[in-house]
Amino acid sequence: MNIINIHESVPVKIGDVVLYCEKFRASGVKNYSEHNTVSGDVTVTNFGKKAVRLMFSGRICNENNPIDFLVSVNNLMKNNDTFSIEYKNVIFGQCHVQSFVTDDNNDDFISATVTVISTEADFKDEESE
Repeated sequence: MNIINIHESVPVKIGDVVLYCEKFRASGVKNYSEHNTVSGDVTVTNFGKKAVRLMFSGRICNENNPIDFLVSVNNLMKNNDTFSIEYKNVIFGQCHVQSFVTDDNNDDFISATVTVISTEADFKDEESE
């Protein structure tokens, strides 16, 4: 017998807006600088880690006007301030909004995907709860 898990949306605060996350994706990249030697061998001369890309997809629910999210997240992109995001007991710090997409189907909510870059990731400190 298979047991089906039912998952609820996870509320994620991005700036002043709560996105009810239904899909999450994270990716990280480390770039390497490779050079060939005179004999044709490859040598790695340098490397650098890039910020982690976090993609949150879900719904924005706002009783008055859910499209207000567009203005809020656009303002986050315009300024250079950083913020933190908590997702499932992981705290992502030094976040910047990289991109967003919204879909308004004339419902009480809008669908949104927000891509954020973060240079810090750590487990939530359980003592502070």
